[in-house]
Amino acid sequence: MKAIRKSVVAATGMALALSLAACGGGSGGADGGKPAGSGGGKSDNGADKALKAADPAATLKAAAAKGAKQNTYRMKGTRRNEGSDYTTQSAVQVKPDASDGKDVGPKTADTPDGVSHVIKVDDKMYINSARVPGKKWWTLDLKGAKGRDASEPFVLMTSALATAKDVRNAGVETVGGRRAARFEGTVVRSELAAYKGDAMNEKDRDLYAKDVKEEGLDKITISVWVDKDGVIAKTEESGKGSKGEYRRTDEYSDFGADLKIQPPPAADTASEKEAMEAAMKQPDNKL
Repeated sequence: MKAIRKSVVAATGMALALSLAACGGGSGGADGGKPAGSGGGKSDNGADKALKAADPAATLKAAAAKGAKQNTYRMKGTRRNEGSDYTTQSAVQVKPDASDGKDVGPKTADTPDGVSHVIKVDDKMYINSARVPGKKWWTLDLKGAKGRDASEPFVLMTSALATAKDVRNAGVETVGGRRAARFEGTVVRSELAAYKGDAMNEKDRDLYAKDVKEEGLDKITISVWVDKDGVIAKTEESGKGSKGEYRRTDEYSDFGADLKIQPPPAADTASEKEAMEAAMKQPDNKL
């Protein structure tokens, strides 16, 4: 049964769900009590001048600290890894733990339309799948499972970039309707693993270094866009290693908003037992 469960989880996008699920961080909303990331996108000489003059390391550290206080946000983007291209979108709530994410990529037996949709609410994960007759979803109980005890992904990237020796301010661009300074640099995995400064805590450092290694990379190029309010508007990471080209780009919005993440209707959801039984009926116990 453990082997079957492992097959079910792998085939239905556990990696997606865990990456979308809230990983830690604070519980505060955006400054001012309203969703952040909605500033104007028109060029303003005064604001642009300040953005162009912003110190990379100091701005990134402040943006990471501010991002760690956010309890909700939306993200959308694209990624390429192991030769496949995906588009992604998700809503994330840190506390109470909840997320709703869609990953659109290659069509497979498990995702005939190429769409993987996963909702997580507290210790329940809901996976969109037609493998259980008459049900649109099935649920997986995560109670007792150990999650990633670290900052949100956009905070990890921003903090990691602040440690780069070549980090620089690359100018001002419009991202999602708001003007933002673009900071970029290259993070070398061995150097990050040995980092002892104040831009990144040890737990986040070790986790991000591990993530980079798992992508088959020895170094990764990171870009982070920070708007005039110190809010992270966009992140990008890219590199080429043992698994080929890797690239991920995401834009962020609705920091502090009420995302209203809810589980799917109970009538449309199969139990974990039903999903296991459906898996057992498949050839070689695979979905």
